[in-house]
Amino acid sequence: MNFGKIFERKKNDAQSNNLEEIYKIKEEIEKEDKIFEKELPSKYTLLQEFSMDQLKKLCHDILGREPPTEEYTDQMNGNEKVLPQFKEDYVHFITDELNFSEIKNYAVKNKIVTEEFFRS
Repeated sequence: MNFGKIFERKKNDAQSNNLEEIYKIKEEIEKEDKIFEKELPSKYTLLQEFSMDQLKKLCHDILGREPPTEEYTDQMNGNEKVLPQFKEDYVHFITDELNFSEIKNYAVKNKIVTEEFFRS
C-alpha cells in the first residue's frame, strides 16, 4: 500500500480548502469596499450637517470612543504635545467606523436633520 499518495491527497485537500477560504474572504472585503465607496459621499454630506458637539456625542453614543489623538515631539525642547482635533478628524473617523444607515438613523432620531433632508 502506498501511504504517500493518501497523505499527499489529504495535503492537497487542505490546501484547496485554504484557497477557497482565502477567496471567500477576499470577495467579502471587495464587497465591503464597494459599499464603502458608494456610501462615502452621502456619509460626508450628512456629517457636514452635524456640529462638533453633535459629532462628539455620536462617537460616544454609538462607538463609545473618540478618534485617537495624535502626538508629536517638539524639536526645540523635546516636550510631547497632543495635536488638537477638528471637525474633519471626527468626520473621517465616523465615515470609517459607521455605515450610512447608522449615521442617518442617529441624525433623524436626534433631530439633527429631518427625513426631508434625504428626499432632495
